[in-house]
Amino acid sequence: MANAPHPGNGGTDPEAPALADGLADYLAAVRRPPEAAASLEAARLIADRDARKLAYPRPAGMVVSDSYVVSVGMEIPVRIYRPEGGGAQVAILYFHGGGFTIGSIESYDCLATALAEATGASVISVHYARLPESTPRAILAQCLEVLRWVRRMAGLLGIDPRRLAVAGDSAGAFLATHLAMLARDGPALACQILCYGVYDLDPAREAYSRARDPALARPVIESIIATYRSCEAKDGAATDAPLRIPDLSGLPPTVLLGAEHDPMAQEGREYAAALRSAGVPVVERVAPGMCHGFLRAVRFSGPARDEMRWLATAFHQQLRRQG
Repeated sequence: MANAPHPGNGGTDPEAPALADGLADYLAAVRRPPEAAASLEAARLIADRDARKLAYPRPAGMVVSDSYVVSVGMEIPVRIYRPEGGGAQVAILYFHGGGFTIGSIESYDCLATALAEATGASVISVHYARLPESTPRAILAQCLEVLRWVRRMAGLLGIDPRRLAVAGDSAGAFLATHLAMLARDGPALACQILCYGVYDLDPAREAYSRARDPALARPVIESIIATYRSCEAKDGAATDAPLRIPDLSGLPPTVLLGAEHDPMAQEGREYAAALRSAGVPVVERVAPGMCHGFLRAVRFSGPARDEMRWLATAFHQQLRRQG
């Protein structure tokens, strides 16, 4: 992650992008200390240890609990956020970002909390296995296992399985797109919410060479793709990026949110166009002044909170398409 904030927020780089209010404070909070470079283990520990720096206040009446989806040979941690309110709630199955390697339900707790607050939906955040210890196919198998668990446990979770969406940001958006594809045979998902996602895995994309995003530099993107490809090779079969999948028909209505300065913004626009070409209803927005990962900045940034509210409004708009 680059460490230079926008000059308007106290930085000195004349070529740094103009960032929305509060993002420089967010970037300072997520800046990794030198010891994080010691190992991936250290980086993960520090990200979880320092998650409190991003903590977003939980609204009164929200109940948060941890549980596990247990299957043969594995236990998948989940964190459940239930806003105040009775009856069977709308639900969102959420997959965090982190380049497939570092993120967790702890380090993305702020985003999941804000998502539940803004949408009024129960949010189930999934701690899927990470690369390089796992593989893409194994991760997707876990995601599918959690989806099936949520449907089985709908009564105990107090949710309406007919109004169940999937969501993800960054690498989590990649996983959410694939889970939506795996679920096309039914029961139908009500929506997919995709935020500044990884929709291509081509390190030669021109946008990466021009990257000025302080949260996602070109070397980081290249490392993510290289790690993904090396782990994919262990599967013995490719798991194509969403933009490389020829048939996108039958996917649920989609909310797609990008960030102006994100080097992955263009592939997000391309994926939105591909979905529309396949007949999928899409509500799309590119948030001005935003960098990759900005929804974790809700504690610091009024504009980031505004974008979360837009996301919630667009989500409910798409839900209405389902009746």
